[in-house]
Amino acid sequence: KYKIQRRVVETNRKRKKQAKRDFKAGIVRHDKTKKDPGIPNSWPFKQELLQEIKRSRDQQRQLVEQRKQHRKEGLRDLREHQEKGGSARTVEELINQASKDQLEFQAKGGGQQETERERKDNTVQAGQASRRAYLREYRCFIASIGCKGSNWIKN
Repeated sequence: KYKIQRRVVETNRKRKKQAKRDFKAGIVRHDKTKKDPGIPNSWPFKQELLQEIKRSRDQQRQLVEQRKQHRKEGLRDLREHQEKGGSARTVEELINQASKDQLEFQAKGGGQQETERERKDNTVQAGQASRRAYLREYRCFIASIGCKGSNWIKN
């Protein structure tokens, strides 16, 4: 009994010494990790369990890919923003800045304006709003030139 204990102490001491020497020499040795024994064949519903494990791994991979893609898109948007002369240095700053700008825009009433088509319950046909805007600008132009008395402009 005592011989075995002494040998155990000796081997541990030798291992520690060897580890110190290896560390000083720059050699890194990793401990062997135990392998997963897996699922025994006698386990009930083994195939279903294996399929569920596979599904969960696939879902994890998809989540990782989505996060990676989202991060790439954010970085791309940040680069574009910086190329245009933006001041944001990180993706978070860019997002915060955009949300702040959006709130300011809505506070001014910019987000609550309705188009002519919505106000008049589809009585204005598609393209008529832009046509009317064009005619309004055209009237202003004609008025600035000084051509008065044009009957067809009063549409």
